[in-house]
Amino acid sequence: MGGLMAVGEWLEALAEPDAAMRRTLAELYGPDETLWAERTRLWRRALTDYGARFGNQPVIVSRAPARLSFNPHSDHQGSFVLYACHAREIVLVAGLGDEDLVWLINSDHEHADELGFEPAVEMDRDAEAWRAGWTAYIEAPAVKRSVEQMRDPKERLTGRTGSLNYVKAALLRLSKHAGRPLGGLNLCLAGDIPPGAGMSSSSAIVVATALAADALFGLGWEREALVPVLGEAEWYVGTRGGSGDHAAMLLGSRRELVNLAFEPPVGLREVRRCPWPEGARLLLANCGVRSEKSSAEKRLFNQGVFAYKFAFAALYAALTRRCDDAELVAQTHRLADFNVQRLPLELLCELLLDLPERATLGELRAAHGAGFDGLLQSFFDTTDASLLPADVPLRGAALYGLGRADRGLIQDRLLADGELAEFGALMTVTHDGDRRFRTSTAGELEPWTPHEDLRCDEPLRRCGGHYGASIAALDRLVDIALAQHGVLGAGLMGAGGGGVVQVLLGDEADAAAVTAALSAPDASGGYPAARVEPWRPVGGASVLQATS
Repeated sequence: MGGLMAVGEWLEALAEPDAAMRRTLAELYGPDETLWAERTRLWRRALTDYGARFGNQPVIVSRAPARLSFNPHSDHQGSFVLYACHAREIVLVAGLGDEDLVWLINSDHEHADELGFEPAVEMDRDAEAWRAGWTAYIEAPAVKRSVEQMRDPKERLTGRTGSLNYVKAALLRLSKHAGRPLGGLNLCLAGDIPPGAGMSSSSAIVVATALAADALFGLGWEREALVPVLGEAEWYVGTRGGSGDHAAMLLGSRRELVNLAFEPPVGLREVRRCPWPEGARLLLANCGVRSEKSSAEKRLFNQGVFAYKFAFAALYAALTRRCDDAELVAQTHRLADFNVQRLPLELLCELLLDLPERATLGELRAAHGAGFDGLLQSFFDTTDASLLPADVPLRGAALYGLGRADRGLIQDRLLADGELAEFGALMTVTHDGDRRFRTSTAGELEPWTPHEDLRCDEPLRRCGGHYGASIAALDRLVDIALAQHGVLGAGLMGAGGGGVVQVLLGDEADAAAVTAALSAPDASGGYPAARVEPWRPVGGASVLQATS
């Protein structure tokens, strides 16, 4: 097995899978042949469209699954984040072309018919910045303009071009590492990860592209080494997140969840694995509102990371004032280091109380000096005050981050011990840190003020803090879920701004009844009906093996 196989041969192999192909399908999807048929329809669609455009050429097929995240917004702060892989995927058929160009077609016809670029030309948009390094390159004005031209506004429903940015992100970052442009590729994307649903369809494109390039060009990347590189790659589109989504796909497994600790901003420092308790059930409810990385939503996403940065600086300054252990202070490098395994809860509470609840941008500028405006530009692509947050919730962001760090330390152990009720309760607390609305006793959504008060008589994992990445449609679904008999917990997944709510069902829950409640039309007509599906575990990202 291995190597390239012509498009027609792939289609024949999928029509009548031999023993080797059946082993591959069983490893990826388990014994359910109905699921095999569902998944391979996507492969066949991509192969057929590739053949129609590029001919019966030798190709490889790479795939990256949707990821589920139980502790979002914290990978880039060094926390453990628990991930799973779900039976939706991005599939990429890739073959070598005759020129230095990269051509991309998409089997989903809401996308532009054909997109292309030349890596060497992209590198020359600012040759000096390219030589200086990846961060300098992606912050070059000419590069940012190129990204912006391809970005899809939320209202663009046809002729979408944004997927090209994620293909570029992977190929250009790998080109930077390889020291040469990685061009001469023909690509066809197909996928059923809902865009903007918080299942990370964008990172799946980055991962599938990188695996295809690694295989075709013989780059020799190890999975764990590829994680930080792809985290940095996605910065190309303008976000400043971590590498958690990429790590979840690259290191994920059908048989178990993966709990990953990170070295900010994109490094990977520890991998733990745990089983999903037998009989435990999880529903995924898509609120119907896309979370797109438009300029405005990119600023919203980066606003939380920005707040974390200054929350850490303020906590670190307080630690230096209150802690006599110079070695411990010197070894504190990330927000997740402020945890009860390193510091007493009483001291953590004192540090948090040292922080002001909020700080204006002017106050932060005065405290952090001349480099502050450069940080604003890097995070928000602007220094226009009308487009920037008025202030930063320092204590809320710090409490949110420390709560996430504490939850990350225990979530996998709760699952391993079958403590589903506690696991579900922490899912709900996690969502409350993002919450912006609450359903009133009259059944109406009203603005909700986050609880930032410290309760030092219980673990930090019970504190929500304030990050504020949710929207009304997500908060509404969480409240509907929590009102159903037998539901143990619920919360948003991913970056927020739209997408999916995860709902954990206890033994007494009726999955059909919970699904009906979540998907019922909104009587006021203000919210689309949610689309609900069960979680179905699948294998992590892979390059499929040819069998001829």
